[in-house]
Amino acid sequence: MVVDRTAGILTRAQPVVRGYFDWQTMGQALPAQLIQLEGLHSVSPDNEALSLSLVKAYMLYALGWVVDDIELARQAGDYDSADQHRLRAYHLYSRARDVALRVVTQRDPALRALLTAESTTLSAYLERHCDEDDLPSLYWLMTSWAFVINHSPHPDELADMSGLRVIAEWIIQHAPSYEGAGALVFLGTFESKLPKAYGGNPEKGRAYFERALQLTGRKNHIVHLNYATAYAPVAQDRALYSALLHEVVEAPDQGQAHRLTNKIARRQALRGLARVDELFFD
Repeated sequence: MVVDRTAGILTRAQPVVRGYFDWQTMGQALPAQLIQLEGLHSVSPDNEALSLSLVKAYMLYALGWVVDDIELARQAGDYDSADQHRLRAYHLYSRARDVALRVVTQRDPALRALLTAESTTLSAYLERHCDEDDLPSLYWLMTSWAFVINHSPHPDELADMSGLRVIAEWIIQHAPSYEGAGALVFLGTFESKLPKAYGGNPEKGRAYFERALQLTGRKNHIVHLNYATAYAPVAQDRALYSALLHEVVEAPDQGQAHRLTNKIARRQALRGLARVDELFFD
């Protein structure tokens, strides 16, 4: 009972985390928060709010600090350390994915098997059986699983992308602006990076990113960052790449909802601007 009450408090306190002003302090605090949340989760594993808080904490720490370590190691030419940090990110994202999958399965046991079924089967099931109450668990499952695949040492995990694409399309149909238009960013990245021979469509990806920018009022700089790094190099659009990343670097504070993730995006954008000549050939 005490743990469940604590979970409610943590859920109400999440806007404070999103709006925290100091990147370094938050990075130092998050590992302890993860251990605390894991302890609470072990006592009340069926508490959905607590489980999703744990998923979000893993995602935030991996994206904002472990990925930072990967990029800094690569920048220094220390590829062994970069590989170690990449594997660490893979395990953190995997833990987030496993917790999110447990939540989805707990809500609807039939969904577990359908996640790797034919896309049309999964799409039809989502339309018939899922509603807005399922949105948080499906969103965080999609997001965490996508990051697992992106950092995986096992290429065969790419096959799991088809189910995630269906979930993203369902989210866009029902709540396209949810979590900073995250499903649109997912599909924009997916379409841009997937080779055309395997069904990718960069121009379709660009349309997803443009819609995400519109829905978020250009306040969520994670959209800019992914648009620049996923689409622009494929299209060899140096001007778009530079404009998007300069906008991230030069923008004023966009408010509590985006403050911390925008600081993360800014760090990555600065490194991205230093790599322009590596990515573009004109």
